[in-house]
Amino acid sequence: MLEYFPFGDAFDARMGARVLAAGEPLCAVEPDRYPGEVALKRRLLSEMPAEYFRGGAETLTAQWDVLALVLESLAESYPAGFTLEKQGDAWRWRNRLLGEAAEFRFGEGSSLPLEPLDWAGRQVQEDLVLVGGDERHRVAGGQLCFANSWSLGSHAGKSFFELHAPTPQTTYPAVEAGYRLLENLKPGKTVWRLNWNFKLSDELDLSTRHQARYDAHLRERGPQLTGQSAGREVFLRVERQTLTRLPRSGMILFGIHTYLSRLEDEAADPARARSILNVLQTAPQDVKEYKALAVIERAMRSCLEAALASG
Repeated sequence: MLEYFPFGDAFDARMGARVLAAGEPLCAVEPDRYPGEVALKRRLLSEMPAEYFRGGAETLTAQWDVLALVLESLAESYPAGFTLEKQGDAWRWRNRLLGEAAEFRFGEGSSLPLEPLDWAGRQVQEDLVLVGGDERHRVAGGQLCFANSWSLGSHAGKSFFELHAPTPQTTYPAVEAGYRLLENLKPGKTVWRLNWNFKLSDELDLSTRHQARYDAHLRERGPQLTGQSAGREVFLRVERQTLTRLPRSGMILFGIHTYLSRLEDEAADPARARSILNVLQTAPQDVKEYKALAVIERAMRSCLEAALASG
């Protein structure tokens, strides 16, 4: 079952942001999934670098901000897995989970084989997206490998409200709250929230280049699902999203850690099964349409009801 469970007693339209508490990791490491997910990120970046990473000179200050933030937080939160040593601008990094080490000079691009954010992003399971610090809060770049129905290419240069224009009217107040949060976010402060969906796939990379294929699979397979097959084939997809104002650049780091769990595994806990069922029953129709749940909802309910009956 998932470490982060996003549901309460009913559908909640609020943004649900909270301050990252002392001791909570900025970038979460799942020991059993970390090697495979980092390897997948690296493969995608190697095969299609322009699809999954966007940087450039105008983002370099922010990229070094991100590198420092990510490495420092990993070493602090997971000292058995990561070590960071600094002697002025000379930094030494050791990733024991992957058996890797690196030495570079902070701020000196030629000392790294990749742009700073691209290199740092290959140390974590998170996607790392840069959001501009002005009033438009446009997507300025980053590394995005595990997106759900979007990509850097589809979002680059668009303002915060342009990006959220398709949001259901029911939940649009949460979008407005999100904008105010970005406006008021201070350097050194991180907030986080959970986002959720149910997908007929366990693929981490469901970015826009896979959208047509996924939609076709959903149309074909969704109506055929039974309660039993939905338990195996439908996955709860949860994003732990973090927002951090970067100290030197003023940009915002949008971190996204994606978790997946089979519906039947979450439904094995009666409290979770009841919560998911209540959310399906109370979620507004425009939210269900936005999340493309209509074609799988009936089978999902059957799965959850059967789990509760047997429990």
